[in-house]
Amino acid sequence: MNPTPAFRQALAHLAGAEHPPRGLASSRQDEYQFPWSRPDFSARMLAVHLDEETHMASRRPGVIDRHVDWLCSHLADRFPGAGRPPHVLDVACGPGLYLHRLAGRGFRTTGFDFAPAPLAWAREQAQQQGLDCRFLELDLTALPPDLHRQMEPVDLMTFWFGDFHSFSPQQVASFLPVLARCLRPGGVFVLEYQPLDHFVQEDASAWSMEQSSVFCPAPHLWLQEWGWDEDRALETHVHWILEQDSGKLQRYVQCHQAWSDQDLITALDRCGLGDPVFYPPLAGADGEFEFPVLSTRRTS
Repeated sequence: MNPTPAFRQALAHLAGAEHPPRGLASSRQDEYQFPWSRPDFSARMLAVHLDEETHMASRRPGVIDRHVDWLCSHLADRFPGAGRPPHVLDVACGPGLYLHRLAGRGFRTTGFDFAPAPLAWAREQAQQQGLDCRFLELDLTALPPDLHRQMEPVDLMTFWFGDFHSFSPQQVASFLPVLARCLRPGGVFVLEYQPLDHFVQEDASAWSMEQSSVFCPAPHLWLQEWGWDEDRALETHVHWILEQDSGKLQRYVQCHQAWSDQDLITALDRCGLGDPVFYPPLAGADGEFEFPVLSTRRTS
């Protein structure tokens, strides 16, 4: 069977691409992030968030429940002030699954993300349940410098699931001080991070046929490639999506920046986040989908 021109072009593009992939060759950071804010992609991602059989976007409900239990039982005595419900800010909150639970326990909650479908679902659920939740549409890579003036001071800030590693050190150096200023003096910052030795530090590839996925609603060949850059401690994950009927080829790339524990502590300390305390994974879930936690507090 002779391939159509579209398939020949797709195969030529694949053959000419860099193998294994190496990220951050371009200064355009948006080339190395999924199109979270695109409505169709966002809607498909929401379905993955709400699928209780997978950890691929949000954790299963039992894992989230154990995380929330830990927050309430282990950190309550570290919140600054007393006599008022603590205010929690969840960074990259998705559909608000953590905040809905915390609001149900009496916390005042704020979350931000820039994926429209999960945010809309989070707001709808909060309204239906009468929860004290506020959800903002904000891009972590373009936060307003005066964000701390636009919201009530935060007692507890959370950043779950290793999402922190999706950003370059330059981006982290830009947004982390903005986030730190949102905390009250003594406020707690909880970061779930992926340790350096948890990264698969080798090149690899895999493929599968899918009837649909978050990348494409039609049948497609899903090719994945991983590349590890030892000098930059950087993992590049490329998804090639080749549509079965049309031969259309799409490319999605994510870069994951690894940090040593000491570099992570140093980056947080530069923003006035000190007194670090390390915790093992909180729920004991699959090690591929749950990571240790680093807790700091605003010291300056």
